[in-house]
Amino acid sequence: MDVPKVSVIILNYNGHRFLGELLSKCIESVLLSDYPCFEVFFVDNASTDDSVALVKNRFGSDSRLKIVQNSENLGFTEGNNVGLRLAQGEYSVLLNNDTYVDASWLKNLVKAGQPSSVGAVQSKLLLMSKPDLMDCAGGFIDCYGYPTERGQRQAASQYTQISECFYGKGASLLLKHEALKKSGLFDRDIFMYYDETDLCWRLRLAGYKIVFCPTSIVYHAAGATASRTYEEKLVYFCRRNQLMLLIKNFELMNMFKAVLVFVICEVRTAILCGIRGKHLAGLAIFRALFWNLCNLRRTWEKRVVVQKLVRKVSDREIKQSMIKTCQPSPIFFIFLKACYLKLRQKK
Repeated sequence: MDVPKVSVIILNYNGHRFLGELLSKCIESVLLSDYPCFEVFFVDNASTDDSVALVKNRFGSDSRLKIVQNSENLGFTEGNNVGLRLAQGEYSVLLNNDTYVDASWLKNLVKAGQPSSVGAVQSKLLLMSKPDLMDCAGGFIDCYGYPTERGQRQAASQYTQISECFYGKGASLLLKHEALKKSGLFDRDIFMYYDETDLCWRLRLAGYKIVFCPTSIVYHAAGATASRTYEEKLVYFCRRNQLMLLIKNFELMNMFKAVLVFVICEVRTAILCGIRGKHLAGLAIFRALFWNLCNLRRTWEKRVVVQKLVRKVSDREIKQSMIKTCQPSPIFFIFLKACYLKLRQKK
């Protein structure tokens, strides 16, 4: 196997405060990887704790580690873009700071990413608290953008073959720089949530596959950072960015259909939130819809770039990698959940 240089990007925001010693364990495990040619960018998003000082004191003598300090919190998207622009390797790997890795994780990721058809590779994510169970074995969405993570809380012994997925979870995700030149980097406006979904969708539109690598093992304290986010903030960013994805990435007629169903379903959900006393969550949905209305021109400009410069693959082919959902009907909109998901088995 060739030994291309790899840049590992670990994004941090108050990691020592939120994660304690896990932050150090994450970096230490990466530096102990058995891959012979890699660098590590510790990108700090203007933390207010002592994360940077801790990393400097414990690992600053390792020449493979480079510390980058942003002057403000740029979110997951632009924070990782900073690292991707500095990366000197043929590949970059995004790694959450609430993980630690198996010694061979990087070697196996690179091996899975070497075929020219592959643009991104996700590791096999195991639950740190219960390592006999999986956190994620690849992500999928339906045609309205609602996600499902394959393998959640299933036995870690499952999914033993390299297989295709719609998107790779950003907790441990290898990205090929050759592919990023065609798809573009993360959309800064997304900030957080649905970030890797959008990027992987564009990689697919550019003609690349997204695959899951079962031999790249990463242990993830799932939700350790997200749990610090208030429910209404999470709802706002998820619904805001989901709608943005539909507008940007679908062909015109498919976009109109998906957006119509999505808006009706989310308005219904917001009303039900109000009825059930979850007023802040309901308000967050309306704020997300309003944001897209106010920023439609900017999103549409990005859509033009995606459709004219990135797209090489039709929606018909893209939809083959999406999960199936039931067809909407008036009863569906009124009484049922926003979306029924039926995961196509992929092993």
